[in-house]
Amino acid sequence: MSQSRVRAAVIGLGRHGLRHVQALRRIDEVELVAVCDSRPEALALATQEHSAAQGYADWKQLLETEQLDLISVVTNGPSHAEITIAAARKRVRYLMCEKPMATSGKDAREMIRACEESGTRLALAHGRRWVRGYRELRQLIESGRIGKLSHFWFTCGGGLFAGNGTHFMDLARMLSGSDAVSVGGVIDATGSPNPRGRQFQDPGAVALFLFRNGMRLVVDMFEDLGIPPRIEIVGSIGRVLIDEIEGKWQVVARGDEDQLRPVGEYWLPLVPVPFSGEKELDMLQMLTDGLSELISDGPISCTGADGLASLEMALGTHLSSSRGGVQVPLPLAPADQAFDLPLT
Repeated sequence: MSQSRVRAAVIGLGRHGLRHVQALRRIDEVELVAVCDSRPEALALATQEHSAAQGYADWKQLLETEQLDLISVVTNGPSHAEITIAAARKRVRYLMCEKPMATSGKDAREMIRACEESGTRLALAHGRRWVRGYRELRQLIESGRIGKLSHFWFTCGGGLFAGNGTHFMDLARMLSGSDAVSVGGVIDATGSPNPRGRQFQDPGAVALFLFRNGMRLVVDMFEDLGIPPRIEIVGSIGRVLIDEIEGKWQVVARGDEDQLRPVGEYWLPLVPVPFSGEKELDMLQMLTDGLSELISDGPISCTGADGLASLEMALGTHLSSSRGGVQVPLPLAPADQAFDLPLT
């Protein structure tokens, strides 16, 4: 990154867009020069709170008027591709795009291609990539303390399989160091209206993902689950339980004397493994760390390729459900890459 200040803008000023505004204002190297939203009330609120930022109702006018180094794209999913591609063609150096990355595998690939051609650094806002506890957990898993990673289970009520579930699909990829090779799933038919508008489609679902390294990932987000999120990660000789809402992280594994015993001796006791985890996940700090990493010009923890992978895990679930629950290969085959859903 050069010594000059990074001129930044945020497009999309909903609750999470305002977090991006706050995160950018925390970074000394960044100057927030513009904000954008098509809703007058959202734009007025942001410009009142951040009077140094110029307000725009049209993101195209923003790109034509401002000389920008960094843009946070925090709109709803159907507009991500168009904004990202246009910003890349304007040679914006840094782009942070919210998830899900796009609404089709085709669009996501075009976003990646446009950024590669322009030299734009593209990051996806799967915030757990920047959480210290999850980075330390990845190291613990890589050390073999809980054995060969076998199963990752995530459950949460409320639907929004892509909008919320892709965070945990990405987390499973991060922690396992592997990719899903197929998915079989069923879409929840409850049919509750999307909280962001009836024009969007992101119902709940249950899915089984098979990974290249042999791990299984189960994501269950049907609307009949009135429970907060919970993660269980199972290795051949240990397990991890995470309740992010209550800030509880528990790691147990076979004792030292039992680690080399046959895996089939499943009755052997598990003992606590010291691990602090995170008492509370700070969403604002996640964004601040991710944006700081993006402008550092070092490695990007969550790349466009990562965003594409989690997007196609969600889209593949819909395709599987429409085909009777059969396993759909991942990444999506060329014939399926145009499959498009108005995700948020």
